[in-house]
Amino acid sequence: MPNTGQIPVLEAIKPASIPLYGAIPAGFPTSPQQQCERCIRVDLDTLKIQNNARTFALQVSGDSMVNAAIKDGDIVIMEFKEPRNNDIVAALIDGDMTLKRFVVQRGRPFLKAENPKYPDLVPAQELVIQGVMVALMRTVNKN
Repeated sequence: MPNTGQIPVLEAIKPASIPLYGAIPAGFPTSPQQQCERCIRVDLDTLKIQNNARTFALQVSGDSMVNAAIKDGDIVIMEFKEPRNNDIVAALIDGDMTLKRFVVQRGRPFLKAENPKYPDLVPAQELVIQGVMVALMRTVNKN
């Protein structure tokens, strides 16, 4: 490539604002409290996602998903869509909210933690998937 003396032009970043709906427990399920706290700016190309009305973010609180490389304080980018077996999901299980792996065995769905300290969660009455994880963001602590 010849040296033209020009600075190479980088492709344009596609920033987008995604609503952050507070924290989701990655531990034992708790009562849901969903309201938009703020919006976060993300680069859609870097995360390989599309921003639409079905995309939202939640901040992880707890350690039940550490073996899936999801840590306390991480932000999960979620999308409202149909879950597939082994997807990581934001779910309401019998009225309480949690972040877990969605598993279907013998036709019955349940939620699985990625930390052996936590039990599998089998719905007694209801399991509602609120979103499927499509990306993960982590801020590196500089302390």
